[in-house]
Amino acid sequence: MQLISRNNAAVMIQKRMKTGKRLHVIITTWKRDRKIEIIQNGGNFNLNENGFKHYQAQKLNQQKCLQVLKERMNIEFPRSHQVYIAFK
Repeated sequence: MQLISRNNAAVMIQKRMKTGKRLHVIITTWKRDRKIEIIQNGGNFNLNENGFKHYQAQKLNQQKCLQVLKERMNIEFPRSHQVYIAFK
């Protein structure tokens, strides 16, 4: 896991999406009690939020996935300036 700025998380994920490889990303807080997970199935992305709120979005394209990710990060990590990110 790598500690990065919350604003840079979406940029890093967007770069990984462009590579075309299978994507599995976990974003979590410093306490690791809340997380957002993105899994790629073919050309679609599934986003799962597990923490303060539970949310699932399925069959998202790349742009919609990034848009939902930014919205969910603001809800899930409101006061966090840094998050852990892991690519699997």
